[in-house]
Amino acid sequence: MDELTKLLDVVQRDLDAADVRAEVGGREPNDPRLVWAPLAPGWRIVAVFDGPPNDAESKRERLATLVRPFEHLKERIEVPAGSLGPVKERAVDEALDALAERAGASAAVVVDERSPVLWGSSALRVEGWDVDLMERASALADEVARAGLDPAEWLAGKTPDRRALAEADVDETVAQRWGHRLERIATVGRDWQADEWREALKIARAVSAVRAECSGGRAPERVSRTEDGWAVFARGFAQIYLCALVYDGAFSELHAEGALVRALPHLETLVLALPPVEPPPRGAKVIRLQR
Repeated sequence: MDELTKLLDVVQRDLDAADVRAEVGGREPNDPRLVWAPLAPGWRIVAVFDGPPNDAESKRERLATLVRPFEHLKERIEVPAGSLGPVKERAVDEALDALAERAGASAAVVVDERSPVLWGSSALRVEGWDVDLMERASALADEVARAGLDPAEWLAGKTPDRRALAEADVDETVAQRWGHRLERIATVGRDWQADEWREALKIARAVSAVRAECSGGRAPERVSRTEDGWAVFARGFAQIYLCALVYDGAFSELHAEGALVRALPHLETLVLALPPVEPPPRGAKVIRLQR
């Protein structure tokens, strides 16, 4: 690992970064304070800054240039024991990203008919945002929305005032009960803004809808549903799994089904290769090296 340590030192000095690390697995970083470049399959070099750098693109290009002479390391780098699961999960997520784009969907996810495991998702993931919590959040959000209040704003910390509650004819005791439940849900996405919560709740509603169609320990062959503000098209595979395409509204069912049918053989291979029990939730594994 001496050469990898040397690379980290070179990158930190050249980019004037606060820290530099090697990561394996997980989703690609989307924090504006991070600049990264791939090193080997499943690995990346990540430069950390105190704030979003003004010249992020040039730093990204420079980092790629610095990493390039060390590409020979990929022949000697192995995924650490116990971390194969996250690398395989990332492959599922990337396949779902591509599927969502081809199908014109806002998101694509894989769940099964029974467990709380979110086997794959093209959308933002955070620890604790599993299928069980999605279903609870969906039910509560629908309850709040029926009263004329915005659950996404509430989850983002914008609690309705007394005037808004009075206009919605919501009893203060009910509002307190909703507030406590929403606060517990919001802990999984403390940094999410209202728009991110709206997207998360839309996916949660779609997941709840397709799971409701499961029966007898089997996933349905096909689910199509359109509601006010969201829609979902899903197909079952390998008896218990569902791949769901989530839309913002009306969509072309023919186009969705065509894209999904073509993607399913590859997706099934990836999903069935995942560990039988999901490892502790997501995020990349950071390999700290002594300099």
